[in-house]
Amino acid sequence: MTAVTTPEQYGIDQLTSRARMVDLVHLYAHAVDRRRWELLENVFHDDAHWWVSSNGDIRPWREAADLSRDIFNDHLGPTHHLVANLLVSFQDADSALSEAYIIAYHRVRADAPLGGMFGGIGSEYDLIAGGRYIDTWSRRDGEWKIARRRVHSEWRHVQSAADGILSQVPIEARGKWDDTDLSTPVVARFN
Repeated sequence: MTAVTTPEQYGIDQLTSRARMVDLVHLYAHAVDRRRWELLENVFHDDAHWWVSSNGDIRPWREAADLSRDIFNDHLGPTHHLVANLLVSFQDADSALSEAYIIAYHRVRADAPLGGMFGGIGSEYDLIAGGRYIDTWSRRDGEWKIARRRVHSEWRHVQSAADGILSQVPIEARGKWDDTDLSTPVVARFN
């Protein structure tokens, strides 16, 4: 099959496949921000790998997710990943590539351990980063999921939390990290 890369070439299969990919890229952002790590089962194939440029590691996705969960628990308060500019290129009927731009906000806690991607400095700070998700997709048994994710960090901005984004937002306005979050009905279909 010739690669189907432009919307003019899309049939119903490409449109529904692309919609599924967009949902899963956004579900990934939701899962990490709302700390609903179990939802990542919907995003990655069992044998998928995940590479992050800021630490240079490529790991099986579950190992990478466990490491991310530990980092989020030990280093971070609220986070917010905004995903945009998603481009999809179908390679054949059952494989595709995509690129999505991201801007990610992270509140690094004052008690975060020193070192690493979100190293502590003894006081809270806000880290805003820009990057891209470069994903390799495969459809297996009729289901699209990521077979390989590459996270490319391209820029980072750090500022004191005292001057930062969340200093103006009341705690009750922030999302929850469990099923009491207002988004629970939206993601219920992935459970």
